[in-house]
Amino acid sequence: MSLGKYEQEVIAQARVMLEAAGVWDSDSDLNSLVDRFIVRADKQRALEEFKLAVSERCNRIPLGHILGTVEFDELPLVVGSGVFVPRPHSTVIHKWLDDAELDKGIRALDLCAGSGAIGLAIARRRPDMEVTCVEFEKIAFNYLNRNIARLATKDVYVNAMQADIYDSKTFAPFRHQVGLIVANPPYVPQQVRLQPEWGNHHPTAAVYSGADGLDLIRQITSLAITLLITGGWLVIEHGEDQAHSVRELFEQYQLSEIQTVIDREVSDTTGTSVMTVGCLSNGVKA
Repeated sequence: MSLGKYEQEVIAQARVMLEAAGVWDSDSDLNSLVDRFIVRADKQRALEEFKLAVSERCNRIPLGHILGTVEFDELPLVVGSGVFVPRPHSTVIHKWLDDAELDKGIRALDLCAGSGAIGLAIARRRPDMEVTCVEFEKIAFNYLNRNIARLATKDVYVNAMQADIYDSKTFAPFRHQVGLIVANPPYVPQQVRLQPEWGNHHPTAAVYSGADGLDLIRQITSLAITLLITGGWLVIEHGEDQAHSVRELFEQYQLSEIQTVIDREVSDTTGTSVMTVGCLSNGVKA
């Protein structure tokens, strides 16, 4: 294969890194990585892999699960079977964050974090924040840790915490310590039929949440008011037809400055990009 000087330098550096890491067959691994990411040495093999990938996509396997990676808010994330593939819809949260003028140095929680997309993107945009991504499911938590380690090489840092949001005792160290809580929880009602990518090939626990789809959102809201500081914000992504119910829920817990934000630019035929935000007012604490 013919490679340029820069490519050769990158490969040489990779060889040193693999050997230093103790990889037992660094030459073979390096060749495979070069073949996968820089240039395909065997064009026929590449063509056969392409055909297999197309076949999987025709079986409605999510593209992210086939490729093994997805780009979200300029971050290259690792994903695969057993974890929810982040959608551009969730960037509505980060657009809001850019305009929110939140205090520097606050603590932030990304609940139901999955692969860590939202929390990692917050950390990239706001490196002053102390971000913790919280995920309960083991497979998703493994992907979360992979992405945290992967993006640390790009100076993006978050903490990982494996916890059930129904276990309030686990969150005791965060009580009235958090300035921002974000979540893209499962919010699809159990009886709703989805396209196969989500209905058949995503983990059920990452998609559905009770009869009306709001079970986890109710729990997150209840938990949030025990964790937020006065003036702290709760931001939850949900379905467009759930906007009124989520606003009522926020009002029930005496959150203020409540607004529903819809981003049509990243909405598509699979759904609307929509979230509700609310602030913990002065004197309102659980």
